[in-house]
Amino acid sequence: MPAPDETISPPLSPQERDALLGISQGKTTAETACDMGVSDSTVKTYILRIGGKVGTSERAGMVDLAYRHGHLDVPGLVDYVVELPKEQRTVLAGLAGGKTVEEIATDEKRPLDDVRKDARRLLRTLNATSAAHAITRGWQLRLLGPATGRDNSGDVVAMAGQA
Repeated sequence: MPAPDETISPPLSPQERDALLGISQGKTTAETACDMGVSDSTVKTYILRIGGKVGTSERAGMVDLAYRHGHLDVPGLVDYVVELPKEQRTVLAGLAGGKTVEEIATDEKRPLDDVRKDARRLLRTLNATSAAHAITRGWQLRLLGPATGRDNSGDVVAMAGQA
C-alpha cells in the first residue's frame, strides 16, 4: 500500500471514483452498477483497477486511502460518540489498513472465529453494511482519519493493538 503522503498514481477516473463512492456508502456492486448505469462486471473492473492503483484488493482499504488522499470527499462528521471495545477497534484499524479478517487474526494471534465475531459486532455497532461502509462510518465517528489525531491507518493499527 502506498505511504499516506503519496498520491494515487495514476489518479482515479471519474467512473472509478463513482464506483468507490457507491461501495463506501454500503451499496452492493449491483446497486452501484444500477446507480452508474453500467453492468456489475464493469463496476468490478473499476474496483480491480483501483486496487491496482492503491496496492490493495480490499475495498475497505481502498476507501480509507481514497479519503486520505482526497479522492472521495470525507463524509460529514456526526455529533455523537461510539465507544468500541479494543477488539473492534483493532478490526476497524486492520480493515482500514487493507487487511483481511484472516490477516487481522494472524497479526493479533487470535482465533479466526473470534475475529470474525468482532467484525460482525463492529458492523452492527457502526450500523454498517460492509467493511468498506464501516470505514466510512469510522471516519464519520472520528474513529479513523485526521480527527483521531493519528496520521495514518498504520498508526491506528499499531495503537489499537496496544490499547
